[in-house]
Amino acid sequence: MNTPARQTLAIIGAGPIGLEAAARALEKGLDVHVFERGEVGAHVLAWGHVRLFSPWRDVIGPASARLLATHGWTAPDPDARPTGAELAERVLQPLAATPELKDRVHTHAQVVHVSRRAMLEHEHAADADARRAQPFRLMVRDAGGRENVLHAFAVIDASGVYGCPNWAGSGGIPARGEAYLAPQMSYRCDDVRGLTRARHAGRRTLVIGSGATAATTITELAALADEVPGTTAVWAMRGDGARFADERDADTLAPRAELFAAARALLAGGHPAITGATNVEVDGFEFNTATHRYRITLAGAERARVEEVDEVVINAGFGPDTSFVSELQLHLDWATRAPMALASAIRAAQGEPPAPDARLLEHPEPDFWILGAKSHGRMNTFTLAHGYAQVAAVLA
Repeated sequence: MNTPARQTLAIIGAGPIGLEAAARALEKGLDVHVFERGEVGAHVLAWGHVRLFSPWRDVIGPASARLLATHGWTAPDPDARPTGAELAERVLQPLAATPELKDRVHTHAQVVHVSRRAMLEHEHAADADARRAQPFRLMVRDAGGRENVLHAFAVIDASGVYGCPNWAGSGGIPARGEAYLAPQMSYRCDDVRGLTRARHAGRRTLVIGSGATAATTITELAALADEVPGTTAVWAMRGDGARFADERDADTLAPRAELFAAARALLAGGHPAITGATNVEVDGFEFNTATHRYRITLAGAERARVEEVDEVVINAGFGPDTSFVSELQLHLDWATRAPMALASAIRAAQGEPPAPDARLLEHPEPDFWILGAKSHGRMNTFTLAHGYAQVAAVLA
């Protein structure tokens, strides 16, 4: 069986962090290949209509900028804030198309399993050298379902969390009927005034969640209601709205603070088309095939509440998918599923990410790293700037 060279690096995910890692790996002389189950920047494009809270200066990776500059690329206005689509179209796609990376970025190539060659998770549990002696074994599936096995001596998982939305049901598991109806409901930040306008205009939508994604959706629905009479929305959340999931005291990102202020005003009755449903848990979903409407039971402390709507948008957050790396020796925090040392450091700093340190990202599995949004697990603390600094620390 062929054994790859020691400097081989496989990166899972062709988003901002994965491509920054690839660009920096090339600077280090590594033989790097990137595997993306969709298209380049797929997660960023999925919320492409949304404007980032941070300006261009904080959302372009340093190594990415250096590689692009060698091909005559002109950096955008550093003070302007891009949309997700602009980030993908002006940075990520040109980066993946550079001569250095175009044959190393493999799209529609999903990594479905990662293990050590000829070694199970429990074997050589206290012998890092023995595990390091065997390359990683990656099973990669293409768009046609064909599978190939590839090998590399180091792996970076930068697959993010946007592809793994949380369930709406109480306790983080599906509500009654949710798993069956999930394919026809939205678990993303819907472009309600653009791509999905026809689904929401003049209709009633239920939005579930209490973070920045839900706040974005509900403010866009309020704007749509101003444009199209008959558009209404119900905003349901577990809390009372006094503090949103991603909210920070003295937020250094003014656009995020402004979003939450606008959303809080809507929750308090600031728009006749928006109704709040606070301190409730989603108990069950039903769908009437005759009327094509949903019936949702919301359980409150005193009594259940039933809402009938045309569309459901579930913005209950996202979490890391670690199922495809279950045969690796990972040390994950039990509460957040982030690398244990990093999760502990973030908690100790009361939610502020510490200065990037490769030691905080280490696992018992040698030469395997989880970087980017996935490294923060279910914590709402990640920024692209922090992810780029992680890349620099690990590849150093």
